Amino acid sequence: MSGETEVDGMRSDLSHQATAWLVQLDDEPDNEALRVQFIDWLATSPAHLAAWEETDRVSGLMSAIGPLFQSEPKMSASPAQAVRLRRFPSTRTLASLAMAMCLAWFAVPYLALQLRSDEITGTGELRVVGLKDGSTVHLAPTTAIAFSSTADGRALTLLQGEAWFNVAHDKARPFRVIAGDSTVTVLGTAFSVRRKESGTDVSVQRGRVAVAKPDGTRRIVLAAGQSLSLSADKATRSAIRPDRVASWRDGVAIVNDQSIDEVIDRIRPWYGGYIIARGPGLKSRRVSGIYDLRHSDRALEALARAHKVTVSQVSPWLRIVTVG
Repeated sequence: MSGETEVDGMRSDLSHQATAWLVQLDDEPDNEALRVQFIDWLATSPAHLAAWEETDRVSGLMSAIGPLFQSEPKMSASPAQAVRLRRFPSTRTLASLAMAMCLAWFAVPYLALQLRSDEITGTGELRVVGLKDGSTVHLAPTTAIAFSSTADGRALTLLQGEAWFNVAHDKARPFRVIAGDSTVTVLGTAFSVRRKESGTDVSVQRGRVAVAKPDGTRRIVLAAGQSLSLSADKATRSAIRPDRVASWRDGVAIVNDQSIDEVIDRIRPWYGGYIIARGPGLKSRRVSGIYDLRHSDRALEALARAHKVTVSQVSPWLRIVTVG
């Protein structure tokens, strides 16, 4: 009996934790850090997921909300019982509401991004966009752009993600790519730009570009076969084979001495769910290799086999990558 008591106590504790999360998230709907902490808690163990809902599938969670909202207390229930039923939803109701709330917070920023962009791609989607000036832009998955053209110049804002450009020459109207605080000015070229939380990556396949640092202290010119990783306090130039620029267009990531964290960031836009990465070696461990982006689970498995990384499948839509 003591064993059953311990199990019941653990379930009760997880139920209290889940309820506490619901209250916090409801009080601070715009708190991005809190949202990330919640997802991290949710992914810690299957028991945490079970505290929110019995089923793994997002579609099941979303469909459960409809009838739960429509249900009313039975006529035979006393007024006091009806009040209690309204005030204290079932565990299943709380689970569905909390997960729906979490998913909505991820959906709202996406809808806002749609309103700002001229073109946007979804998970695992590649798209080729022809601009009015004759330039061509290849969009990687989960990428958004906005384009404007005037008599003085052409400007494309990379709102999110990564793109490869083949720019039509027009000396009188320079072409600029704005990615966060960085501006890439085209000097006649084909190149790629990737926007990250930490800064901007630029790789040149043909021709030249000029990249302005975020602080505006200098202008860095890149030629074919050169790449630049730019952040607020650091600029790292390196060499790259021109035929490997924007290899994601072929559905592969060619990695050369990058951190495991960077490799996972390459895989995320192709995965139809969430990948949570953790562990002391996430940023310090360096890897090289070729990864199949079109089959993201295979890419994670290849990373695990070659570099002693653990990949846990918590649900059909959630993977936890642990790096020792």
